[in-house]
This record gives sequence, structure tokens and C-alpha cells, in this order.
Amino acid sequence: MRTIQLGQSKLRVSRLIYGSEPFNLKKGPDGDRNQGDKTPEQAAEILKEALELGVNVWDTSDDYGTHPHLREALNIVKRSDVFIADKSNALTEKDGWAALEFSNKSLGTDYVDIMFLHNVLNEGVDRKDSAGKPYRAGNLKERMGALGAWVEAKESGAVRATALSTHSTKVLRQVLDVPEIDIVCTTLNMAGAVIDDGTLEEHIEAIRALKEDGRGIYVIKVLHAGRLRNSAADAVRWAYQFHEIVDAWNIGMYDMNDVWSNLDMMEECLPLHSG
Repeated sequence: MRTIQLGQSKLRVSRLIYGSEPFNLKKGPDGDRNQGDKTPEQAAEILKEALELGVNVWDTSDDYGTHPHLREALNIVKRSDVFIADKSNALTEKDGWAALEFSNKSLGTDYVDIMFLHNVLNEGVDRKDSAGKPYRAGNLKERMGALGAWVEAKESGAVRATALSTHSTKVLRQVLDVPEIDIVCTTLNMAGAVIDDGTLEEHIEAIRALKEDGRGIYVIKVLHAGRLRNSAADAVRWAYQFHEIVDAWNIGMYDMNDVWSNLDMMEECLPLHSG
């Protein structure tokens, strides 16, 4: 497994990240959504096998419904072998501490490796999550309180790295002025989809600027939330070409067939010296 240090953090991670959404959320081309039916026990065995192949980052969120799946997996592997990336829509400092407490309790752990401000917008808006619960999707300024809580939590080891995810090119540029953010996660796919503002080329240049600034970079929506699944090989190969500015690719994977396929293409597409 190719590994890499995520920016200036102390985390050395696999370049393929296990996106856990397909365990519990239906994915696939429009009109042909499926998956989303793995039990926690089934998912645990898949995650364990993926870890044995070196896929040591498991990505989740408080609204994916996959905390039970990761918790079950953590019961059958060595906790220190895994990096857990969790996400929250927390706004205030109080929200940030509450989100961290929720993560620890629901995942059955006492620390989170990477704690994300989830889907930070250029302009805040009121929304509902995947479970229909209303929340405030805040902009970066609105989220600084939560970030401050997680920066403080790093001092005790309750969080190992602070992070931000976004679909916005403008927000990527704003992160350059916030050195407290260690890792950035954003969209990148061959359709140029799920970018809130700016062109695909502008988005790539914003990613490049953050990489050059020393931030850890991993990308999501490589398959456009499953919509590119029928051309998955082309989509994954396209995303892997950006290996010089992208540290890792978070790809939603339903089973070990997906893991093997993505690993095989990584071996094919990434230079031997990369990572």
C-alpha cells in the first residue's frame, strides 16, 4: 500500500481512504441507486480485510449512519492501526466539544484522528441532513468556534489533526489564511461536478495552492456520489493523475471488490516513487 504523510500533520496514511457511506447510504447512477444495506457486522469484516491490505483510513460523518459500522470494526482490530476521520456540522466552541464527545461515544473510542468541519460553505444556509434533521450549514467564519475546540483538543490528544471539507473553491482559498486547519478534503471528479463555485481548473489550482502551503489534501466525490459508477475505472484513473497535489483519495467502497479494483488502479497509475 502506498502511504504518505498528510501535510504537516504527524499522520502517515494510506493513499486510498475507505469512504464508508455506501455501507448505509444508497449510491449509484440516478435512477439506479442501490447499496446501503451492509450490517455493522458485515462492514466490520470488510474494513478489517481492507486494513490488512493497508487501507488504514476510515472516513465517516455524524450523518452518514456508519458510526455503528466503524465501531464494530474497531472491536476486531487494533485501534492504533487505524486513522478515523469524522465530520461534524458544529458551529460554536460548545458545539465542537459536544461533537467530539458524540464521536467518541458512538465510535467507541477515546480520540478521533482527523476531525472535520463538514462541508463548509462560502455563504451559510439552513439545511436538513440525510436523516432530515435541520441544522445550520455555516461558512468558515461561523465555524471558527468549533475549530477552536478541536485545536484545544489536540493538546490532550483527543484530536490528532484538525480538518475542513468543502465543495467551494472560494472556501479553499480562505483556508490559506487559517493555519489551524491541518487537512483539507474537497471534491474532484472528471465530470467537474459538485463544485459550488469556480471552474474545475480554478478548483484544481486552489487545491495546488493548499498543497504548496503544506496542508494535507484528500479528495472526495471521485465517483460523483456513485453517479459515475458505470465508468468507475475511467473516473478513478482520472483522479489518480493528480497524485502530485493530492495526498489521498477517499472513495466510497461497498465491498472488497471495490477495494481491490481501486488498489489495482493505484498500482497502475501512481509512479513507484510516489508516497
